[in-house]
Amino acid sequence: MPFGLTDPTTALSFSTMPIEELSQTHRDLVAAQREAEHWHRLVSARIDLAVASVADLEEPHPLPEEVICGTPCTPPSGLSDLLGIPRSEDRLAETGLLLRLRHALADLETYGRTLDALADEAGRVLGARVGSVRLTA
Repeated sequence: MPFGLTDPTTALSFSTMPIEELSQTHRDLVAAQREAEHWHRLVSARIDLAVASVADLEEPHPLPEEVICGTPCTPPSGLSDLLGIPRSEDRLAETGLLLRLRHALADLETYGRTLDALADEAGRVLGARVGSVRLTA
């Protein structure tokens, strides 16, 4: 059992919950996992944008005609503006934000691992309990 999650000293014991409550708790944990994963993706993407701002990445340039053999192939223009990547004068703020974003991402990862462990444990207990309960028609 990971982390002793059903140990009475944790104040959360899935094994003593009524099956309806355990089922709802498991659904709530799975929903929280999805929400945490969504925010993890958003913070990761925002970190990428902050890094792009700090690094002052240039937009893609079209390749010379001889490289692309006359095929129309040009990258879209204005990507930095489209993505909201700050201009050079706002880079200092992005540097400070980058540190905060990385801390938030680490906290989200810890939160996500905890949710994963709780949902797994609740799912195991629920599976065992449903398998041992005789359903009446």
